[in-house]
Amino acid sequence: MLHIAVVEDSSFDRQVLRTCLEEYRTRTKTELTIAEYASGKEYLEQPPDKVDLIFLDIMMEGMDGLTTARQIRRRDDKVLIVFVTSMFQYAVQGYSVDALDFLVKPVTPAAVKLCMDHAKKRIQKENPIHLTFTNRDGKYSIPASDICYIEAFQHRIVVHAKDKTLQVDTSLAAAEKMTATLPFFRCHAAFLVNLAYVDRISGNSVWVNGDHLSISRYRRKDFLDAWAAYLG
Repeated sequence: MLHIAVVEDSSFDRQVLRTCLEEYRTRTKTELTIAEYASGKEYLEQPPDKVDLIFLDIMMEGMDGLTTARQIRRRDDKVLIVFVTSMFQYAVQGYSVDALDFLVKPVTPAAVKLCMDHAKKRIQKENPIHLTFTNRDGKYSIPASDICYIEAFQHRIVVHAKDKTLQVDTSLAAAEKMTATLPFFRCHAAFLVNLAYVDRISGNSVWVNGDHLSISRYRRKDFLDAWAAYLG
């Protein structure tokens, strides 16, 4: 779950950004919440209980975005900040408060998608998601980012991670549900692939971290689309 705050004094621009974020949520199946604030002062006086990412307008009446960002940084040095501006030259000043990115108005769904993908990768790197698996030897917690692909094998699955291979007692369908919000795609009845480890695709074959896997001809187009979307 991503917790997002939009700090923008224009109600029209707030709605545009919300619409883009909601479209991103639908298209990528990313769980997220959106809180809106009409000024930097309002955000600082009533901040959300939890926030991962702030979209912050630079040119606001009263307290501008850079001043707001400096106040935010005094309280929280980890929250991600993305500046939204109609004047590109102001975005450069964002580096003084460690801004992750910037968006230039008018904001578009494509620009928001690139920004959100960037933010998710940063958050996952700093707060890695672990998947838990069980077999007769015990319970294992593996960072999702370390898993190259998962293979169905005799009513069980084999988890192929960067530094280990593990047989566990669950189904590939269950593993697919576990990774529903992560960059994994089921390219074949027997393979669930982490798109981050795809080396190349040729015909009905895909190489994942050096291993050659098959792609179902019924899933090939969707798999290619998913990989292209992942690469941006």
